[in-house]
Amino acid sequence: MYEEKFQTSRNQIDKDSSNSCKPSSTNGYKKIIQNNRIKTGRKPGRGKGHKRSAPQISENPDEIKHISKVATCTCGCKTIDEKEVSRDLISLEVIVHTRRYTGMKTKCPCCHKEYQPHFPKELKSIINYDDNLKAAIVYLSSYCNVTNEKISKLLNAVSNGKINMCNGTTINTMKSFSAKSKAVLEKIKKEILKSPVINEDETPITVNGKINSTIGVFTKEWSLISAFKNRKLESFKEMGILDKYIGTVCHDHNAIHQNFVQSIQAECNFHILRYCKGEYEIHKRESIKNFMDYLLELRDKVSEKKAQNIKSFSDEEYEKSKKKYLELLDEWDKEFAKEPKNFSSQYYKSERCLKKRLRDYVDDHLRFLKDFRIDFTNNLAERGLRKIKTKLKIAGTFRNLNNAKYYCDAISIIDTCIKQKENIFDCLKNIFEGKKKIFAFWLLKMPYFQDRASFLHFKPLTSNILYY
Repeated sequence: MYEEKFQTSRNQIDKDSSNSCKPSSTNGYKKIIQNNRIKTGRKPGRGKGHKRSAPQISENPDEIKHISKVATCTCGCKTIDEKEVSRDLISLEVIVHTRRYTGMKTKCPCCHKEYQPHFPKELKSIINYDDNLKAAIVYLSSYCNVTNEKISKLLNAVSNGKINMCNGTTINTMKSFSAKSKAVLEKIKKEILKSPVINEDETPITVNGKINSTIGVFTKEWSLISAFKNRKLESFKEMGILDKYIGTVCHDHNAIHQNFVQSIQAECNFHILRYCKGEYEIHKRESIKNFMDYLLELRDKVSEKKAQNIKSFSDEEYEKSKKKYLELLDEWDKEFAKEPKNFSSQYYKSERCLKKRLRDYVDDHLRFLKDFRIDFTNNLAERGLRKIKTKLKIAGTFRNLNNAKYYCDAISIIDTCIKQKENIFDCLKNIFEGKKKIFAFWLLKMPYFQDRASFLHFKPLTSNILYY
């Protein structure tokens, strides 16, 4: 009996972030290999036909300087011209321009009431910063995760001491940006609601020493992240997407999604592979390995069909794949039943729960077969929330929940700029200037539904998938 308890404890100790749902912060000094990709055998470097990503010569240089050529070879012969070659030297000049507004302060001789001159409305204090500088502050604070103190020191250094900004200015700038970006965020939310497939994930954050939560919803064109006090159903409703969305939601098996019956659920299979790997390392069952191999085989089949411009499995192919999926689970059950009965039930608890989950949510796990717009994993949402984790590693915690919300608003807009290949700095500056049409909402690459009536015709569980 004691040996059984010891074995259960050993199994718990052996679990880490690579074979269970434990976070990477619990790995300690263990050397964990996080990269589970299979080697392709290709040589490193740019492949044949791949677009060159190295910097190119500027098309419109500010200055062109001609240099002398080599006229005589080392052998004594005169050289002949072949072609002109160029190399660019790029430099950065920081110009600090200060514009001072002066006016006469007046006073009423009768009631002694004082009046300030008619300053522009953006000049609210003695020292003010224009939209260019504010956009740079938002970019450094959110996307680059530079601390408030380092932003002040950086601007002071590059301006040769002309900009002496206090640390609180960064917080006030983020607050102002969040207030002015509400209209843009609402438009992003509307576009996400029109998308046939969205990816959703949550991650905890530390706010003033307490655990709060962030919820992110992502598509290939749009990103929206919000911070909340907890991860309860009320937070999801407050976000205003999942309680209204009627398409397919890909997530990591969050039970809260079962409350949103109007949407279709699709589950991340990468988490399943990770849990199966953990059980295989403990129990060494061949049936678990066969099940993992079959899921990867289905993923490769989908990739092959995508290359052939096929949009989904046929009903016959899907039923055949689902039948084999369940047969592999049956083999797993048979191998599980062969274990001696004197083992503690706690020893098999995680394996038993995993098998039940795979059987109960079989359609959710195989949803990617019926609509190839649904990804095999929820990696799109996990990549979107990775910036939050980077921020926490650098700063450790947010001072309050409002600061976390300001950060999430900025990250949502910047991440959307990157996906839509828009200039980040121009978008941030336009928001400060009060412009509302930041993104080309009418030029989406991904087709979407114009109204709710046409959206309801979208049937991911049938072979006749409508593409608009």
